[in-house]
Amino acid sequence: MFWRRTLSVVILIPFVLLAIYFGRWLFLILISAAVLMMQVEYCKLSQHFSQKLNPIVPAALTVGFCLLAYFLDSPTADNPKTSIYIFGFLLVVFIYAFASSIYKGEVTGELLTVTLKLTGILTIGWAFGYHCILLRQFDEIGRRIVFLLIGTIWCSDTAAYLIGKAVGKHKLSTPISPRKTIEGTIAGFVVGTLVSIVYCTFLLEGTISLINAVFIGLLLSVLGQLGDLSVSLMKRTAGVKDSGDFIPGHGGFLDRCDSLIFTAPFLYYYLALH
Repeated sequence: MFWRRTLSVVILIPFVLLAIYFGRWLFLILISAAVLMMQVEYCKLSQHFSQKLNPIVPAALTVGFCLLAYFLDSPTADNPKTSIYIFGFLLVVFIYAFASSIYKGEVTGELLTVTLKLTGILTIGWAFGYHCILLRQFDEIGRRIVFLLIGTIWCSDTAAYLIGKAVGKHKLSTPISPRKTIEGTIAGFVVGTLVSIVYCTFLLEGTISLINAVFIGLLLSVLGQLGDLSVSLMKRTAGVKDSGDFIPGHGGFLDRCDSLIFTAPFLYYYLALH
């Protein structure tokens, strides 16, 4: 298991770092591939709710959010057409979710099906994919912003795991993730905040103040764990351990990207407002 996990990291990490560094179409391909696989995994999870979702249309709509973020102006730009396209696309998503169930002509369980479709498309496509693309295109500092997001989340998650495993004695008392501890959670918050402070001080000096660096680090750590618990809730409800097996030793793409679901949109809007 250890060597499988290590090999996966050795193969994937360089490509991810290169995609973030060069940005543009390479980063678009990376995020589009990620959301595509996440949507496929999500639709497979739905089978455990006695609701079989065909992943073709949800996957296409999910990738559509990435394309909108890449080809349209930023939502903060002075271009009203951007908002029109975004809200128009959201309308298409809602129409699809309801119309596809209505077309089947069934009633039992269909409201749950509609909810599952909307949750998957909006969580993976809009919250994760759309905002990751926007962050990379954020003015002239998009590359450093994405590295700030990834670095803070990764260090926070790693600290929470290692400290929790080493000295964690008090459980969070949640059936969603019973092995998480209070000590590990606090360690994740502290380390994530420190990483943000150090990163912003040396690589984003003059762009993000110390107070904002502290706030960003703390909120990214909190929201990262919330994203992790949210996907854990999906898996626990479905009765599975991992969302998939596409990444040997690491589970699926949902397992690997869960911490970014809430952190990516938070970081984008926080920076956009400051």
